[in-house]
Amino acid sequence: MQPTGHGYYQLHSHNSLLLAQLYDSWNVTTTKEYQAELQHVVGQYCHQPWAAIFDIRHWQFLTPESIPIMQQQISWCLQNQLSHCIYLSSNSGIFEYIKQQMHAHIGQHTCKFAQLSSVEESFATLQRWQVKIPKSISTILEN
Repeated sequence: MQPTGHGYYQLHSHNSLLLAQLYDSWNVTTTKEYQAELQHVVGQYCHQPWAAIFDIRHWQFLTPESIPIMQQQISWCLQNQLSHCIYLSSNSGIFEYIKQQMHAHIGQHTCKFAQLSSVEESFATLQRWQVKIPKSISTILEN
């Protein structure tokens, strides 16, 4: 019997910008499903630099067994041309802990990272970085 996933996510992609919206608490099953789908979507960027907004304002937590999977995912993204990354999140201590755990084994990289708490700040930062925001992505985030 396969364990069922807890929590969910939505991935939206336009050109070379990915929006990943994460919700609720995740177990290993959901984390692995997310990893596979994200890698499939990013694979369509044909090894070109890409940007991402990880909207984790409604993401609660993940199980300890999921942390190594997310560490692998972050490393994979950096190795596969992630050039600009925004974590759109509330300023919570729990998120800081998760972020420290997930970034613990990341080596040198050139990706620009920002942790921001509003959609407006995210758009302004992407514009400063000269990353184009497709209308389809901005519409999803503004609703």
